[in-house]
Amino acid sequence: MSKRQITIKPSCARDLAAFPAAQSSQLWEKINLLVGDPLADGRMKKKLRASNDIYRLRVGDYRVFYQFGDEWISLLGIRRRNEATYEAVPEASGSGPLPPESDDDLDTVLAPELEKVFTFRPHDIGRRLPFEIGIGWLNSLGVPPSARPALMRCRTEEDLLALALPDDVMARVVDAMFPPSIEHVAQQPDLVVASTDDLVRFKEGDLLGFLLRLDDEQLALTNWALSGPTMIKGGAGTGKSTVAIYRVKAVLERPGATGTEKLLFTTYTRALVAASQQLLGQLLTPEQMKRVTVSSCDQVACDIVGAKRRLRRFEVDTEARKRLGGLRSKFSPPAESAFESKLRARALGRLTDHYLLEEFDWIIAGRDLDNVEDYVATPRPGRGIAFPERLRRAVWDLYQAFRASTTKERFPEVRREALHAVRDPSWLRHWDYVFVDEAQDLSPTALALMAEVCRGPEGLFFAADSKQSLYSRNYTWTSAHPGLQFRGRSATLKRNYRSTREVDQAAFSVLRPEEDEVLEPSSSMHEGPIPVLLRGVSTTDEAKWIARFVQQMSRYLRLGQGAAAVLVPRAEVGEVLAAGLHEAGVPATFFAGRDLDLKAAGVKVLTMHSAKGLEFPIVVVAGLHEGTYSVPEDFEETGLYAERIRHERRLLYVALTRAMRGLMLVAPNGCRHEAVESLDSSQWSVENV
Repeated sequence: MSKRQITIKPSCARDLAAFPAAQSSQLWEKINLLVGDPLADGRMKKKLRASNDIYRLRVGDYRVFYQFGDEWISLLGIRRRNEATYEAVPEASGSGPLPPESDDDLDTVLAPELEKVFTFRPHDIGRRLPFEIGIGWLNSLGVPPSARPALMRCRTEEDLLALALPDDVMARVVDAMFPPSIEHVAQQPDLVVASTDDLVRFKEGDLLGFLLRLDDEQLALTNWALSGPTMIKGGAGTGKSTVAIYRVKAVLERPGATGTEKLLFTTYTRALVAASQQLLGQLLTPEQMKRVTVSSCDQVACDIVGAKRRLRRFEVDTEARKRLGGLRSKFSPPAESAFESKLRARALGRLTDHYLLEEFDWIIAGRDLDNVEDYVATPRPGRGIAFPERLRRAVWDLYQAFRASTTKERFPEVRREALHAVRDPSWLRHWDYVFVDEAQDLSPTALALMAEVCRGPEGLFFAADSKQSLYSRNYTWTSAHPGLQFRGRSATLKRNYRSTREVDQAAFSVLRPEEDEVLEPSSSMHEGPIPVLLRGVSTTDEAKWIARFVQQMSRYLRLGQGAAAVLVPRAEVGEVLAAGLHEAGVPATFFAGRDLDLKAAGVKVLTMHSAKGLEFPIVVVAGLHEGTYSVPEDFEETGLYAERIRHERRLLYVALTRAMRGLMLVAPNGCRHEAVESLDSSQWSVENV
């Protein structure tokens, strides 16, 4: 039998980083032997009697815990044989002191699981650490010298978890102080280790991390339909992006490849570019990486346009809405008569600034419409309100005035300009393959741009999730570009590896299907605490309650507070909450979407839109204050409200599904958000303030 594929759990990787360097050679030797023959021998290797097929390997004073199958072996943890070892693995009830030579007492009951219901409790400041943190212990963990003084000052769990340390340092310290049960570790995702040499490189700091291991369903899709166009669909956390990473290697090494093919891999947010580059760098050879470009769709558009002219400062949506509102206050639609102008103005007056801006971005610029006649003739399904010709002509004239009223750049127009540029026969910088993640939220113009920069449709790969689509899919893929023919060339992933079953079910209840749409829940592979719905909190006390949840959930999950994110509907709300969290003793920073630093210490506060494609162990969705969501009386047309609340339901779903384990939704006093009011309370642990 060939050697088994090695995988490692994230917490075991941290154990490895802290393993004594002087004993590393013995560890590598034993792991190599293990890969060849993991079966218990009664001495060096033993099966834990009361476990779910968990084994232990003796390496001097340390124990390596593992599971295995016919073709794989999973490293679960590395623990020194002392009191701490037995707190995290089975110990016999009433078994006295640990024996010095035998570890049979590892073979009894497993540590109990965390309770599922999370409840607020009085904040018991002062739960002391199990031992005093010393310089020797920190040295053994490989903690950077810059972090040691703050750690050595900690006396309580709250002191420790509140430190603004890098996530990897915090996780290493917490795992060493409060070792998770081996049974709990077994539920973590598997990371792929190409060979023992990669473990050595990781231990020495030359390798930053490992790729996720694919399940059989995902693995089959890495080599499926390599000649596109191909699409993989799936809900949040189903591994679409991970499959895309592995498909990159598959297409570059497909039979007939020349070794000169170039590939574009686009992520939805700029924050994911660096992470994707690192993962691809582990999977591909250095020569292959030179042929791969990782970017966002908007950055590709900017690069194309920027090669032709100098780009000016970009206008954000809040600035654009403010400018549009000012323009409308003095805009008089041109018409054949004053009476007709008044009729057009009255029709325009029933539309909100937000709706009109979406019309500009998703229908006119989004479909690359060049003249009013094309706009009059263009179908607009899913927009919630019918536009007669009179209204369309008024909207077109307002759009022209809106474009002319600024010198700043806007992404919808830059995408459009980039599309025109690549359609010019003189543009020759095509990629052989183009991979597009989160394709459901790209406008038709952006989709067409991605299709055009690819040398041919056979090189296209898209990943999408209709449940996360923030805008009505008022177009078909082929209407965006004739090369996007996915019929018979799409597959669906259904297993959710990100969120717990409790988070997934609570979030799914927010959605409502559109006409002719069938929403299917994903199948979550993990369980955890029931999400908290906090009702009735005042906006002035909101930050205090969020801080309380983050403090208690981080302690409950044994995670640093930097593992948490607070997601809000608007930037101005996020800035206020970040300041309030600081005052409540929880370090927090608000990040505008394009400035997000996932490695920054402390709680990340960002808008729901900016969170797309990201994940966090702990999430709080908050800031649902009056004026940040739609209510029926804000709209003269019921269709406008229906379209807007559809968008807000999907946005709330996206925010909730960023949570991996701990989730709280804050419904402040007087909250009338339709999706929040209609929540299925049986899926939540409801706390009324």
